Amino acid sequence: MPNPISSNKAPIYLRLMGGLGNQLFQYAAGRSLADTRGVDLVLDDRYLVRKSQHTGLALDAFNIRARVMNTAERELFSEGKIRLARWFKRLIRPLGRVFWETQHNYDTSIVTLPSGPLLIGFWQSEEYMHDMHQLRLDLELKEPLTESAQKIKRIMNSVESVALHVRRGDYLKDQKTIARHGVCSQSYYQSAVDLVLEKKPMAEFFVFSDDPKWVKAHLNLPPQCTYVSAANITAEEDLVLISGCKHQIIANSTFSWWGAWLNKNCDKIVVCPAPWFDNNNIATQDLLPANWHQLAKN
Repeated sequence: MPNPISSNKAPIYLRLMGGLGNQLFQYAAGRSLADTRGVDLVLDDRYLVRKSQHTGLALDAFNIRARVMNTAERELFSEGKIRLARWFKRLIRPLGRVFWETQHNYDTSIVTLPSGPLLIGFWQSEEYMHDMHQLRLDLELKEPLTESAQKIKRIMNSVESVALHVRRGDYLKDQKTIARHGVCSQSYYQSAVDLVLEKKPMAEFFVFSDDPKWVKAHLNLPPQCTYVSAANITAEEDLVLISGCKHQIIANSTFSWWGAWLNKNCDKIVVCPAPWFDNNNIATQDLLPANWHQLAKN
């Protein structure tokens, strides 16, 4: 993992949590702050390792500018110090240079942090992202797409392609996740498909889903439809393929959020669910770009 800045100044430290979509938001915030200060970005992957979350350090597949914590840095930010800072996160920020996120919308105090902080949170706002062009370069894959993925991409490039991301599996397994996130309804997805077809009658859909059987049974899609997600295509390649479509219909998922955001098509149509969370206490005014079409999730 490259570390091109090699500054003598104290770096920005960043704890990674969750799957690829969450890690991308965390990287975007940490990298932007590090670039602003002209310092290195150092990744703390201990939570991923301890929780055995998803695919571990999923960012490693991309051209990110960061390195992983060394032993001395892990001792500097001990787990005990991190837990203590979490208990007092609303009273003392940062505590021992540990800065816990306390809100879902943009936190202006991030720019006034002392030297060498450890950021812990999800940072789901475009307001944290500064150099969008450089960020897009960072989030290109290190390795070329496999032949299977390249074949699909060639088809996408030749048609009015629409990525349809339907996420159900892991959202339905845990009651806390359901209460927090909720699941996009059949009505949302069908309304989104109909909206895109109204604007793009020649649209061809490429389905990315952990539950393709549900999609086939519950959504009325045009005959020319490709089901992409498969065992031989990685999550990182799925993300690249979603972003490679000309338009996107996304779930309330950070994974498909990034698939839509990384789409370079200036005339793209992005349909997203609202509210993003079922928990109404979570502020999301910074999460969804203004030019995305919001449809009722339920």
